[in-house]
Amino acid sequence: MTNETTKVESEEARVALESIKHLEGIALQHAISPRWFAISIAFVVGLLVFLIGAGLRDYYIFPIIALPLIIAVQRSKTKASIRTITMQKKTIIALVSLIAFMLGLIFIAIYVRASYGTFLGPIITGVIATLSVYWINESERNKYQNKIDQDKRK
Repeated sequence: MTNETTKVESEEARVALESIKHLEGIALQHAISPRWFAISIAFVVGLLVFLIGAGLRDYYIFPIIALPLIIAVQRSKTKASIRTITMQKKTIIALVSLIAFMLGLIFIAIYVRASYGTFLGPIITGVIATLSVYWINESERNKYQNKIDQDKRK
């Protein structure tokens, strides 16, 4: 029995690695959520914070139904997905912080509405929630877009 090995030229290896990086960039580009998704999710979350803060219980159902529908539509259109999030300590802290932030906004809205009898508090906290969710989504989007651009420059 003979031991046959194939030598790979360094140029061939370099071209193969560049091809893999290029394909990773394409896959990552397809996995990044579009701006309409960020805007939609941000709007629905802001609307939910406003409705809860304003005490308009009859309308909670609309954002609660809209949220999974938007996610389902986005998932069906996505051609790839970024690896699932591992529950690292950092991820758990961020998630708990976001939940606490949203609850804080809701309590502020309820307090302002109860104290001053105005919807200004719920409106402002709804806008803050909307902008916060949009900013988080855009930050994540930019992080992946920068990774794609970095890989293209190499």
